[in-house]
Amino acid sequence: MTFSIVIPTYNGMLFVEKAIQSALAQTRKADEIIISDDNSKDDTLAICKKYKSQIKIYINPNGPSGFVNGWNNAIQYCTSDYIAILHQDDIFAPNFLEEIEHALNIYPDIKHLFVPCSNIDENGEVFYTPDYCDGSMIRYTASEYINAYQHIGNPHIHRCPGVVTHRSIFDVCKYRPEAGHIADDDFFYRVGQFTDIVGVLKPLASYRVHRFSETGHLDDMMLDKRLLHDYSYQVKEIPNNRSLDKNAISYFKYWKWKYFRRLIGYGLSKRKFSIIKYAIAQVL
Repeated sequence: MTFSIVIPTYNGMLFVEKAIQSALAQTRKADEIIISDDNSKDDTLAICKKYKSQIKIYINPNGPSGFVNGWNNAIQYCTSDYIAILHQDDIFAPNFLEEIEHALNIYPDIKHLFVPCSNIDENGEVFYTPDYCDGSMIRYTASEYINAYQHIGNPHIHRCPGVVTHRSIFDVCKYRPEAGHIADDDFFYRVGQFTDIVGVLKPLASYRVHRFSETGHLDDMMLDKRLLHDYSYQVKEIPNNRSLDKNAISYFKYWKWKYFRRLIGYGLSKRKFSIIKYAIAQVL
């Protein structure tokens, strides 16, 4: 089996070198490491080119195309059997691929795997490690995986760094820009229609929390607007996902109405009637 680590980049000069170094430091070497840049305007590419003898670099001259399209563009360059997306501000533990390969030797039919993440700050210091990481290896059905994703962890059992997916899955289940801010969640909710999932419950990836991230630069009201849109989209898509049970459906509806109430309350308190109008339009 072969593995690609792909790092989608856009104006990521602050942290991308750490991501590249963690990909290069794997005890089970990746068969290819790919940078897929969305037309960065800072020094991201200059940093990446320091490693050009060890990695492949592709540039989208028409970017930026948005973070979800950036993921999809990156995936198309991969030639290996299994693909791991590493965000430009996150890192892998050195034994990440080694543990994934071990899991695949036990479950060779599996086409989607994950490890949990620790949270690190801008300086790379760990401030949260999942307390459910007991080292076990668990095989999930689609509904079991969705339930675990929605109800274990802070806020989920895993994040996007630490996910490995067989390239064939992307022929039938892509990351959807329409899913908005939670496009990664949306993919995880659907992937179980095509494969069982294996979780290796070791914190072998680190998710960086910082003020420049896709979430970090948003104020609370703008984030609530995005998430109301995104959970409304999930509710509309319920009939198209045969993996969802009543608990998963209730979860989507709970968050849809939670963000609706928050926006209505904000709009009323600040007399921002455009916010009220937006919130109502999302749930109609």
